[in-house]
Amino acid sequence: SLKTLLHICEGFWIGLKVFFDDEKKEMPKFPNKSVSFIIALIGSVATTQFLLNNILLCFSNSQFGSTDLVFGMDISYFIFQRPFITFLLSYLLIVVIATIIYAVVYALIVLNISFEGVARESIKKVDLVSKLGSRVKLIAILLGLFIFFSMVQNIGNERFLTIELSDATQYSLFGAGDSDVTIKLWGYVIFAVLAVISVFRAYKALKDKSTRRVLGNLLIVPVYLIVLAVVLAGYQLIFIGSNELDKNQEYIAENIRQTKNAFGINIEEQNINYSGTITREELNQNENVIDNIAIVSSSNVLQDLQSSQTEKGYYTYRNTQIELYNIDDKPTLVYVSPREIDSSNTTYSNKTYEYTHGYGTVITMAGTTDEEGNLSNIQKDFGDLSESAISTTEPRIYFGLETNGAVVVNKDENTEFDYLNDDGTEKNYSYTGDAGLTLNFLDRIILGIKEGDLQLAFSGNVDSDSKIIINRNIIERAKIIMPYLTYDENQYMVIDDSGNQYWVIDAYTTSNSYPFSEQIELEDGQTINYIRNSVKVIVNAFDGTMKFYITDRTDPIVMAYNNMYPGLFVDRDEEIPEDISKHFVYPQYLYDIQAEVIQKYHNIQPEVLYRANDIWQIAETNNSGRTTQMESYYTMVKPAGTDEETLGLVIPFTPYGKQNMISYMVGTYENGEAKLTLYEFPSDSNVLGPMQVETQINQDGTISTDIASLSVSGTRITRNLIAVPINNTILYVEPVYQQLLNETTEQKPTLRRV
Repeated sequence: SLKTLLHICEGFWIGLKVFFDDEKKEMPKFPNKSVSFIIALIGSVATTQFLLNNILLCFSNSQFGSTDLVFGMDISYFIFQRPFITFLLSYLLIVVIATIIYAVVYALIVLNISFEGVARESIKKVDLVSKLGSRVKLIAILLGLFIFFSMVQNIGNERFLTIELSDATQYSLFGAGDSDVTIKLWGYVIFAVLAVISVFRAYKALKDKSTRRVLGNLLIVPVYLIVLAVVLAGYQLIFIGSNELDKNQEYIAENIRQTKNAFGINIEEQNINYSGTITREELNQNENVIDNIAIVSSSNVLQDLQSSQTEKGYYTYRNTQIELYNIDDKPTLVYVSPREIDSSNTTYSNKTYEYTHGYGTVITMAGTTDEEGNLSNIQKDFGDLSESAISTTEPRIYFGLETNGAVVVNKDENTEFDYLNDDGTEKNYSYTGDAGLTLNFLDRIILGIKEGDLQLAFSGNVDSDSKIIINRNIIERAKIIMPYLTYDENQYMVIDDSGNQYWVIDAYTTSNSYPFSEQIELEDGQTINYIRNSVKVIVNAFDGTMKFYITDRTDPIVMAYNNMYPGLFVDRDEEIPEDISKHFVYPQYLYDIQAEVIQKYHNIQPEVLYRANDIWQIAETNNSGRTTQMESYYTMVKPAGTDEETLGLVIPFTPYGKQNMISYMVGTYENGEAKLTLYEFPSDSNVLGPMQVETQINQDGTISTDIASLSVSGTRITRNLIAVPINNTILYVEPVYQQLLNETTEQKPTLRRV
């Protein structure tokens, strides 16, 4: 871009010289090349990283092994090559147009500064139209190519059918239909060629000084687009009309196939016969499932911790995650809540030298509370945790979610705050891990400039024996190493059999260029039509050691990154340690996206999808008089066809516009691998859905009166209905929590009824 900019400006500089020669004046030296260099440098810096990633992906030689229906090309072309080509063309277009604008503005400034007026003869000598000729033609060619790659080859990502549901709600299918392949595809090709020809002819007319022909040639393009729209509408009316399903059946089938591939929902689907109300015998046979039904939610845990455990003011709890551990030799669901240091309201000296690390985890039972209804924290102590419910040999957290600043350790022995004893005595600690930089004065100055903290260099508390630990936020740490993945916002901590604490970060590859796949809009406004949970990042909370494990080697995008960055990902032969992977949970971020897609793309045929005869919706529930869509939830499950209970992520579905349950989906981790299973009841079964169960509860006089008695002034009542799959039936459980309120704070929630 710099070379192009300088070349165009050089041409205008030569053109400007004519004016100075005619006036017999010496042409002043303007900072033309310097300004060009600065502008080009800024543009290059802004685009280099994105362009580099596109270039490397383009030549990664990673294949999907599946072809596009329209062009017969491997999907990898649309994911890797086409985005690079369109970006390159748009980049070149912007550069050429911007340099012309810059050169014209530069010329006007020079002329206005140097002359009071310019002779007509001098303007004729410059022949501006001729000098712009090659640039205009280049723009036309680039525009034609851009139309071809961004419109013609993007036809598989456009809406081709709009389907109306029973309540007049509409949804679209993405891909290319019969009229798109027959008319629109070739119409776009002609449009690309016509755009180039139109600009060339308009330029020729401009040289001939024929304004009428210039306008006529430029009007060819909008007139053609109007004609193309009319032809498309005519073809749709005459040749498709009432035969829309027959004409588009092949393309609807392709939409189903590619959507399932793109979102990883080619999953096991089981038809189950509802066995009715759960029996006493089934309850006895599934005692551990019943004991571990998650009557405690993550919000309950965080509210309890923030109102009780943070009274000392040292610690904060950013997140908590339900996990499966052996407690008293039984598989038990517990919440693991990392206890991180809270340095947000302390002095620079304290948070840099003293309050350097968090300490251990609080372990809360998920399926039970104490006799008063308070949450049961079976592990919350400090000190020696090796004999705790979950043995922890190294409880200190130097790397986490709240560790955002650099800390200095090992200055003197035992200067870091560790924890308070039960008697209030402060225990200190000196870091013994491998993390940290030992730097001389000059290196500390450089680090201080980088971190925006020159006290790291000039403070008397830092010398050549000190270790400075930086980049302690695990998400920022991961992004620095690998910025091209999407990282889950729900990071969680697991404790291995040796008592070490590790953070688990689920990382995803995504794309919005997968042809014929359904498009999903995320909460952040981003639109995707492909996602894979292909990477798990494991971070040691004590020393910051970070490993990127590829968990799905069938994902071509992550394998492309593996080819691009050899050595970044852990070797294929090295698996995630089993004492870490056995605590993995199915990622809720991915699950919720898959559940949204499953509503239409379960075991469905093209004609059924077209007629919207078997569309589902995520079950709704009535909470405090408000009808809301249920959120997915973790609990212990033992679905039909399984022999052992396990931790599962669950969401029930109902037929669209109805309240009875038609199916439920369970996400589990088995033998270190994620598994998604869909369980479907017969269409003629009448399994009560969550909304129907809520209605029965509210209509029961005894229950509704009992709950109403809890809702007194100064309290908040929360109810959270969940459906627990046990064999061929569903057990509904609804915990009822009461929370006392005052003017300044919310008190911890207390379980009052189940």
